[in-house]
Amino acid sequence: MQGGYGGDNDHGVEKYEIAARWDDIVQWQLSSRFTLSLDGEVNVANWRALSNRPSSQLMEYGISPIFRLGYAAEFATPFIEASVGLRVLGHTEIAGGHRMGSAFQFSDMVGVGVAFGKARRLTIGYRFQHLSNAGIQEPNPGVNFSMGYIRYRF
Repeated sequence: MQGGYGGDNDHGVEKYEIAARWDDIVQWQLSSRFTLSLDGEVNVANWRALSNRPSSQLMEYGISPIFRLGYAAEFATPFIEASVGLRVLGHTEIAGGHRMGSAFQFSDMVGVGVAFGKARRLTIGYRFQHLSNAGIQEPNPGVNFSMGYIRYRF
């Protein structure tokens, strides 16, 4: 399970997220220490505008395949990750006028992190995430989130 928090300072929006993740759906051993894996993630998030205008919250639902390149060090596993996923928004306006053209969005993400502890069950990471509808419908202003997260693998 994973919990995250982030924000888009350009539009005055913060985001709270919970996610379930499936690690190592497919894994390739690149060397004795490097691995490349395909993971899966399902998330639910709440966006909240920092202003007091109407439409100050919306829900986001998503699914993402995530490619992760990790280096198995002695006490921790640092990694980089990237994904292009799908998102559906509860409605299309947030922050008093920031309007997305459609509820359907694509989510591009790059991130870094480190897994540590017994059996590498605890992970702390950072992600940069861009959501937009790829020009399917106007307007398509997109939104960029800087997100921190913590995950515990059961």
